[in-house]
Amino acid sequence: MNAPGDVHHPHWRVRRAPAHVDGTTYQDLRAQIRTGDLLLFRGNRLISGWIEKLSDSPYSHCAILARWGERIVAFQADLRGVEILPASTMVCRYQGKVDWWPLKASSGLNDRLMLDTALTLLGIKYGYWSLIKLGLRILLGRALRRKEAHTTPDSLFCSQFVSLVYRTASHGEIRVNPTANDASTSPADFATSGFFEPRAQLFDGSGGQACRDLLQIVPSEGEKRPVRHVNVWDGRGRAP
Repeated sequence: MNAPGDVHHPHWRVRRAPAHVDGTTYQDLRAQIRTGDLLLFRGNRLISGWIEKLSDSPYSHCAILARWGERIVAFQADLRGVEILPASTMVCRYQGKVDWWPLKASSGLNDRLMLDTALTLLGIKYGYWSLIKLGLRILLGRALRRKEAHTTPDSLFCSQFVSLVYRTASHGEIRVNPTANDASTSPADFATSGFFEPRAQLFDGSGGQACRDLLQIVPSEGEKRPVRHVNVWDGRGRAP
């Protein structure tokens, strides 16, 4: 029997977080978020669908959450490279659905080491070729690599970055795929690892302000700037 709140799909091996209840928003839940919690994403883009099919799961992207003073930030390896963003902005502007998976308390994560590790990796370029090689290995049914590299990679894709941070910040205790290295993990491995539990689908409750705050640029005197249009996730779909 499925646990309460579990959401299953006949073609997926991975459950997903339940949808929000009674209009609960990210802003309503943010006080419960802790450093080390995970965001798993269900994207609408072509590459997202490709990753989901290969990994037999609804998830195509992942990011790590951290409390930073009064702010909650998210670390991710996106097409722009490894970066840090306000979590509210990421929830607001993502083209798809965002699920919150809290880290279980018994995981052994060192919060300070997690932040130090993630900050050290900022700016590393996105690992297109590593992601392609992983996809080919899965598609061809070849064994995934187990040996970890001893040096910092010069490129990282999303789940490789997140796996590296968790493994380093827990002194090897959090290995989301014990039979593979960081570069051989997929977003689905986090959902099936047992270190996280699905809590809720997140959506923006700021009316888009979380996106506008990041994109707003104050022009110089007499200068005109074009208006930037953003789409936000309102709990049902994309809303201008």
